[in-house]
Amino acid sequence: MMNPEITEKAGLLADAIARSSELAELRKTEDAMSADGSAQQLIAELQKAQEQFMEKQQTESEPSETDKNLVDEIETKVEGNPAIVAYMTAQDKFTEMLDSVNSILAGAIAGASDGCSCQDNTCEPGGCEPGGCGSGGCGCSGS
Repeated sequence: MMNPEITEKAGLLADAIARSSELAELRKTEDAMSADGSAQQLIAELQKAQEQFMEKQQTESEPSETDKNLVDEIETKVEGNPAIVAYMTAQDKFTEMLDSVNSILAGAIAGASDGCSCQDNTCEPGGCEPGGCGSGGCGCSGS
């Protein structure tokens, strides 16, 4: 049986994430991107170009420069679309928040088992590695 305290705290964490400004912004920008016809067209073009590029990689030894340039050209257009850029930015912020939560959990779990913790950020100069102790070890960047 699962520990009721852990279940309760997990529920509180889930509620806090669901109410977070990061998730609200992600949903808002996703809706805006979905409603933007030019953004949807660019996404479809990019997916098609990427699929064709990958097919050529599998059937030919090397895609041509033209093939590479086509994908690059569409990626540049995608990166210039304000609705897509806003969504990607919101997605990055939401992912950072989830990574932060995961690092806290991983650090606490690792600290409970072997004394490894990046919580105090004592490893100079760069602090903890991205992902913290849960990413395969307690390593600090720059050390």
